[in-house]
This record gives sequence, C-alpha cells and structure tokens, in this order.
Amino acid sequence: MLKSNWVMIMENTEKNYITKPLMKNKAFGCFLIFVGILSVAILIYKLFFSVYEYDAKFYPVDYGNMNVLSYFTVQSNILVYFYIFCLGFAAFGSKRAERIAFNPTFRVFITTYILVTGLVFNSGIFMKMSPPFYWDSFRHFMQSFMQVYHHMVIPPFMIILFFLTVTNVKAPMKKIWLAGVYPLVYSVFSIMRGALMAEPKFFAYPFFKPDFFWGMFMGDKPLEFPLAYVLMVPALFVGIGLFIGIAYVFAAINNKLVKEG
Repeated sequence: MLKSNWVMIMENTEKNYITKPLMKNKAFGCFLIFVGILSVAILIYKLFFSVYEYDAKFYPVDYGNMNVLSYFTVQSNILVYFYIFCLGFAAFGSKRAERIAFNPTFRVFITTYILVTGLVFNSGIFMKMSPPFYWDSFRHFMQSFMQVYHHMVIPPFMIILFFLTVTNVKAPMKKIWLAGVYPLVYSVFSIMRGALMAEPKFFAYPFFKPDFFWGMFMGDKPLEFPLAYVLMVPALFVGIGLFIGIAYVFAAINNKLVKEG
C-alpha cells in the first residue's frame, strides 16, 4: 500500500507542465547547476577534509567523517541539492528532470524537510543546543560556514524555489501525510542505533537521547531506561505531526497558487 502511494506521487510521465518563463530560462538553469555544484563541493569537503574536534557537549563521539551522513541536516540538504540539479536540467528541456523538478508533492516534501532543518537549528541557537560558530582559523571558519550554509542559506533558498516553481499541477492533499514517513523512519532508526550501540554511543541529536526528556520531566531522578524511552514516544509523534502539518501548509499554498494562476 505504502509503495503504491509513493508510485502515485512520482508518476507524472505524461504531465504537460505549464511553467513560468523563468523555469525555462537557460541562464537560470546555469545558475541552479552552479549552486548545485557548489553545494556538492561543500558536502565533499565536509565528508573528506573536515577535521574532527572533540566537544563534550556537541561533538563528544568521533565515528569518522562519513558519520555526518547520519544527520537529518545533511540528508535533507542532499535532497535539496538533487532537486536543484533537476530544476537546473529541466530549464534545458530535460523531460526526466521535469518529472522531479515540477512534481508538486516531491517539492512539498523536500521544502518541508529543509525548513524543519533550519527551524530546529536556529531555535537551538537561542536554547544553546546548537553548536556555536567560531571564525578564528580556517578549520573553524569552514565548520561554521558549513553550518550557516546548511541551516541558514539552503532552507530559505529552497523556499524561494518552491514559490518560483509552481506549475499547473496541484499537490494531492490525500497523500501529504506521507511526508511524515521519512522523518519517522529516520528518528526510529537513529534512536535504536544509539540505544543498541556499544560505548561510546552516538546520537545525532540531543532529543534522541533517553536522558533528554527524562531530565525534562523527571528532573534529578535516577534514569530508568525503559521508562525514558516511553517518554520519547509522545514527543516523537508531536515531531512527526509538525512535519505533516508543515507539508499540508505548503501543499495548500501550492494549490492556491495553481488555482490563482
């Protein structure tokens, strides 16, 4: 059933998309491809050349550079890069690229994921849960630059693209709940991975740790692991509900713009 839903989301082979002139502009396509190449270059640096620096609060465990792929930030950014390339090639008339670039549901999902990425990180700055920026050396400059790029540049850039790439196709509102599948699977996997790991354990984000919500609700009481994980369940569903709610908002905006266009 779930597989058939995803097939329905992506089956737009015969769609005759009516797009804005900008989306067929080759200069715009070149710009998008340039942004895509730049983004991939930044990701390559992060994967192969960035240097681990121990931080008891934010980076306490070194599982190697490839472990950055465990972060929702990196995964959601990769999805955006893929979309940017598709949109760029679509500007040159690629029909395969158009199927993805102009697919309203795909656009809604990716915009939702990257927006949550930006919101969580920037909210964490005020709550002192996001790592601070340091600009005193090249290594620190690159680390801080990548944080800014992934959380403060790409999310608004994708939102702008979302509004620029509205076509004549409406997003199917009955399928938007599927936006919660990926973050749910990601969250469950991340929690289980951390729980089943031998020491030192790795949790991609503080709210995946069993002691996070335990300390929030139980204060200084001794940690009880089964109950601590039970406390995470309602928070997990609230988080997934946030993804789905935002996706419905973007889908409604898309459909309103289609109607008005």
